[in-house]
Amino acid sequence: MKSPPKIRPIKKKDRPRLESILKALKHFQPAEVQVALELIDIALTQRGQEDYIFRIAEGAEGQILGYICYGQAPLTDAVYDIYWIVVHPASWNQGTGTALLRQAEEEMRLRKARLLLIETSSRPAYQIPRAFYGKHGYKEQARILDYYAVGDPKLIFSKTLTPISPPGLGPRWKEN
Repeated sequence: MKSPPKIRPIKKKDRPRLESILKALKHFQPAEVQVALELIDIALTQRGQEDYIFRIAEGAEGQILGYICYGQAPLTDAVYDIYWIVVHPASWNQGTGTALLRQAEEEMRLRKARLLLIETSSRPAYQIPRAFYGKHGYKEQARILDYYAVGDPKLIFSKTLTPISPPGLGPRWKEN
């Protein structure tokens, strides 16, 4: 059994490997890769920004396996968007995506997030990511027809985090 990946913040030296991982994923179109790289560049060059928070999954030998990018939705009190979960195909079904998602969810809990959103395409190429979201408790909440292109709705998945306060323990957060 493989050990879980180490999850850490993004570093400048990660960019070339992240680009190669993005290009290895056949369901991403060139424009999607470009947008992902723009967000990576913002995270690497604008120190202190918290619009795009990146966490990197690193294997036992230091190889980058994937990343997650999330941030608080503007003008909300505690809603967070998960913008990207990207895992190299060679690391699929090995717990990398789950480790990234769990780490990000825990960090969002610490930031007092109450609602997590993921937007994605309805194209058949995105079936595996949509199944991954469902497996981890995200439910489809909205479908905006013809959003990305005619016949390609935007799907919005959500997961609610609710506070629990057992007597004497103070506020804590758990998944619904």
